[in-house]
Amino acid sequence: MGITGRRLDLVLDALERDGRVTVKDLATRLAISTETVRRDLRDLELRGHARRVYGGAVLDRRESDRPFDERVRVGAREKARIAEAALPLVEDGMTVFIDAGTTTLAFARKLLGRRIRVHTNSIDIAALLAGDPQAQVTVLGGDMKPDYRALFGHRTLAVLREHIYDVAIMGIVTVHHAHGFMDLGEDEAVLRRFAVERTRHSVILADSSKFGRLGTIRTFGLDAVDTLVTNAPLTRDIARAFQRTQVDVIHA
Repeated sequence: MGITGRRLDLVLDALERDGRVTVKDLATRLAISTETVRRDLRDLELRGHARRVYGGAVLDRRESDRPFDERVRVGAREKARIAEAALPLVEDGMTVFIDAGTTTLAFARKLLGRRIRVHTNSIDIAALLAGDPQAQVTVLGGDMKPDYRALFGHRTLAVLREHIYDVAIMGIVTVHHAHGFMDLGEDEAVLRRFAVERTRHSVILADSSKFGRLGTIRTFGLDAVDTLVTNAPLTRDIARAFQRTQVDVIHA
């Protein structure tokens, strides 16, 4: 780890310990310039660890760092609007893949009463739709990740390989103008890559908290999917990036 990485770790340690840091205090403690501190805080904000405020920064937990039940409640109204806007993309009789996530769970709620076939790696989505007599639900096998309440791994991918879906509805951790759609874990990224390859129409659902931050893994480029559904007004950089693609951007 280089000097910058070690310094960022020290800043993050202070944030996690105190919940808030100031530029002046960090500059004194670390014997660095205030401009270096501000640059470090910008980096931590891009990575989703900090939120800059006047004179410093406060700890900013990613939604993905929270327990699943808590993540479901965060931005629930916005996720419901995104789900409603995406609903016309699914027609009765279709076979749909839905991956695990809180926004995709909100979307699955909108499907109740629809005559569709659903494949999912999400335990919550499967349980939700299993009681609906109109839906045929298949749970993809695999290894359970308790934090996601979902299944991943080679057995999950093996089932995906056997099917072609009419629509794949997926979430994502971040959307970045230069790095594309990004995840935090390799399992999630690989699953979404497979799903995009096995569907006629790929859809990403992303609320406003997903934009501008960096994940750790580039899942695929912005041009890899057919449709993005969001409640976020796109920043200039992201809007320009999508203008260079054929992606249909739907605003909820």
